[in-house]
Amino acid sequence: MNSSNDSLDLRVRRTYKFLWEALMLLLMERDFESITVAAICERAMVHRTTFYKHYEDKHGLLFNGIQDELNALFEAFDSAVDKPLEMDEEPDTMARFVTVFEHVLKHERFYRLMFTGDGFGKFSTLLRKSLADRFERRLRREGKHTSMPIALNAQLHAAAMVTMIAWWLEDDCPYTPVEMTELLQRHLATRFQFSTSKH
Repeated sequence: MNSSNDSLDLRVRRTYKFLWEALMLLLMERDFESITVAAICERAMVHRTTFYKHYEDKHGLLFNGIQDELNALFEAFDSAVDKPLEMDEEPDTMARFVTVFEHVLKHERFYRLMFTGDGFGKFSTLLRKSLADRFERRLRREGKHTSMPIALNAQLHAAAMVTMIAWWLEDDCPYTPVEMTELLQRHLATRFQFSTSKH
């Protein structure tokens, strides 16, 4: 093991953490377009030359941070295990839904900024598409079909979840992750009745 490489990697990760946290704090005070790299570096106490060693501009920092947050979300989503939920849907599916809401709640500041901040409409689109991809793979793997195309069905599932997350955040999270999952399950059950027969 190369200790010098480990130390360098640790410094890079620490620098990124400081810059990302600085950006999140600044986004709570002003819109993204008015934030400068100088302001981010000043808040993070990181030199501008160090910033430009890692990012071309503030958009690069934002994109990298969004990707990291979504990767963490889907890592939790994909590794979710069965949970003792009293619901009609399959336990593993419901466990994954609960995991999404738990992750959003844990990182509430980030998701609130992404959903409610000016100019961040692309984030909800990225989240919807990523969720839809996972829903579609699951539906195809388990052979579940409806009268509509599987890809469209998956998009509708994802859109419902993203809409509920946005509403949940805007309303200051009045329900627990399990309760939100129950509400989502009720919504999906009334609109997407699955049939196990294959077309």
